[in-house]
Amino acid sequence: MKLCKKCILNDNMPSVSIGENGLCNYCAREKPHRAKPENEDELYSVIASSRDKPYQVLLAYSGGKDSSYTLKLLREKYGLSVLTVTFDNGFMSDRCLKNIRTVTAVLGTDNIMIRYAYPDMCRLFNRASKSDLFPVKAMERASTICISCISLVKSLMYREAIQRRIPIICFGWTPGQIGIPNPLIKLDYQMILANEKQIRDKILAMMGEGFNRFFMDPGWLKENKEHIPYLYYPFVNNEYDEEVIVRSIQAIGWEMEEETDSNSTNCLLNTYANFIHQDRFGFHPYCMEMANMVRQGLIKRESALRKISNIGSIQNVRKIGSILSQYE
Repeated sequence: MKLCKKCILNDNMPSVSIGENGLCNYCAREKPHRAKPENEDELYSVIASSRDKPYQVLLAYSGGKDSSYTLKLLREKYGLSVLTVTFDNGFMSDRCLKNIRTVTAVLGTDNIMIRYAYPDMCRLFNRASKSDLFPVKAMERASTICISCISLVKSLMYREAIQRRIPIICFGWTPGQIGIPNPLIKLDYQMILANEKQIRDKILAMMGEGFNRFFMDPGWLKENKEHIPYLYYPFVNNEYDEEVIVRSIQAIGWEMEEETDSNSTNCLLNTYANFIHQDRFGFHPYCMEMANMVRQGLIKRESALRKISNIGSIQNVRKIGSILSQYE
């Protein structure tokens, strides 16, 4: 295995090659700094036109550091009315749940927490961890478990925003996860239909038709095509500094999680998902995200290497594996 000398990508990854100069193909062609956001004015226009709505933004709120800081930005910088919606996948830590209560209380936002049947979630995650559910190249950006989970999150957030006529959905994804110059994207129902069908069909084939209830009805989505929201990614047009983020949210009562690995501050399942992924494919599922942030100058290479080297508690890996194995 060869490792890029500038970022942290290795040639076990399908799209990565390391040249004779020691650089990966991504470092050889990409600019080192973040692109300037292209449509900030559009964001303020959408905000101004929705001031009379009960909620201007629906935030997918996991209780982790990035989504907690995102909520703080939305409330304090933009003065927005935010509905936070939390998907509890059954593996959120106690401290994470406490952080959600604390941060939403301090920032004065409503929160809806949605839990699907625990056995169904365990069966999904167990089967996903062993399957070739998605193309190997898709595994460069997340584990099969995480892709399965976030597909349910996205469908849930779209449905809630459309039903409630909330004009903007926000995800607290890092600059390494986004990779686009526009902080604001206008969705259309055909785009959502196509993306959701791709994931839904794979999950239903593996899990059965009962899982169809976790996705939007295509007919309903078409009927509501005039109410499709924007997507807003705040870390495209706001600075991202992990130390600043943590200090800022700790000042309002958020507490750092101690049970998870270094790549998560909310989900106990993440450690297990990372461990299984690295064992199967030979690279860490956060490798691409961290490498993107190294190239953008947002994290030092040594820090990124430490993050993907920390597998978390092996006891937690065994515990989660034991739980999931009970749900075939």
